[in-house]
Amino acid sequence: MKTLGRYEIIGRLGRGGMSAVYKAKAPITGRIVALKVLDPRDDLFVHLAGAERLKQIFFEEARIMGEISHPHVAKVVDCDEENGIPFIVLEYFAHSLGGFIGESYRVEEPSRVISVTRTGFYILQALKGLERLHFSGIIHRDIKPLNLMITNDDRIKIIDFGLSRVRGEEKMKIPGLQVGSPFYAAPEQEARPETADERADIYSLGVLSYRMLTGRLPDRVNGRLSPPSSYRPDLNWAWDELIMKSMAVKPSERFSSAKQMRRVFEEVYADWAKESETGCLFIEESGEREESLPVRMEPERIAYKDARQSLRLDSLMRPERYYAQRFELLDSYHIRDLNTGLLWQTKGSEYTLDWMQAAGYVAYLNRQGWLGRKNWRLPTIEELATILQPPTVTRDFCLHSAFPRDIHWLWSSDWCTKKQAWMVDIIECFVERLDMDGAASVCAVS
Repeated sequence: MKTLGRYEIIGRLGRGGMSAVYKAKAPITGRIVALKVLDPRDDLFVHLAGAERLKQIFFEEARIMGEISHPHVAKVVDCDEENGIPFIVLEYFAHSLGGFIGESYRVEEPSRVISVTRTGFYILQALKGLERLHFSGIIHRDIKPLNLMITNDDRIKIIDFGLSRVRGEEKMKIPGLQVGSPFYAAPEQEARPETADERADIYSLGVLSYRMLTGRLPDRVNGRLSPPSSYRPDLNWAWDELIMKSMAVKPSERFSSAKQMRRVFEEVYADWAKESETGCLFIEESGEREESLPVRMEPERIAYKDARQSLRLDSLMRPERYYAQRFELLDSYHIRDLNTGLLWQTKGSEYTLDWMQAAGYVAYLNRQGWLGRKNWRLPTIEELATILQPPTVTRDFCLHSAFPRDIHWLWSSDWCTKKQAWMVDIIECFVERLDMDGAASVCAVS
């Protein structure tokens, strides 16, 4: 399939039980969008529910999303049908919370432990999105990392309403269809999905909070669950109470609403931030000191299967070794790294760009002779790795950063495939491949 409706299909983004999602390009504007196409993986669903019934359910998802306008809920761009194939046109996002925490399709495998600051930043946005959905009587029923996307300006967007239920209705009742995702679905949702209310979404978000803070899924041994603080010494009893309440087995023992959970979350986070700022707790040595650190400067193609060995990364794509940062501030625009001798832009491109635009931005710097130099370039992943700090010690109020706090992702000059290039997440300090049509910032080197 090369086209669908007015849209040119570029590639496939993902596959679910009932639909496939493609990356596509809109005519005239060339805007990149996501096309969600009804395409049941198992013919049994078609036999049990009927093709027309499945089509009605599919269009119901578009209707649900189309009724909501909120900063943390994804928008429907268009909805149509061609040659009997229904499709929904959605905003395209290159970043997801699943990618951010390093969750693979083997969900039970360990994920990255995320800083309290960033966990709070994203979970609070997700709670605000749920508040808006629940206000309209919409129960999502499939809150999980891969259904929480991250925009280019770092906002959470809730996607995928294919399993949602409008209060008092059950349009997704198809025999044999699992409602929700293993590990994230509330117990009552797995048993009787038609009875799940707002508290089922709260349970799912509690599991996600637990995972972000500990790097693992909650595992009830003999009915008991270890609190988050048992894995992280910088979490106190208030964090334990908050997370454990949200994941209570009985819905009646959870928060009654997303708004209630958000307010408690805000209070717990504010108290934690004040305490951490006062004592600058849990700071460790930030890395090994190097007088002269040789790094590769020429861009390379690095296949994903070779990345860990080639770039010396651990199983979660983080550097096996960190270096103590030694920067010399030259002015407000650039610094010198005394470990490598490299000159770095500090403010960089100021806006996120796709990979081709990033190359164009660097070419622009050289045409202008920015700061008297015409040899600016995108850094390699090896060069970018030297400016990362151990993620377990990142505290916004304790550690100095040579780069602005609003920079999240940085492009490298290295690429993975014809459609993917390598980048680093400078906040949580890991390496990842990114769709070249996705967006990241640029900090050029010389």
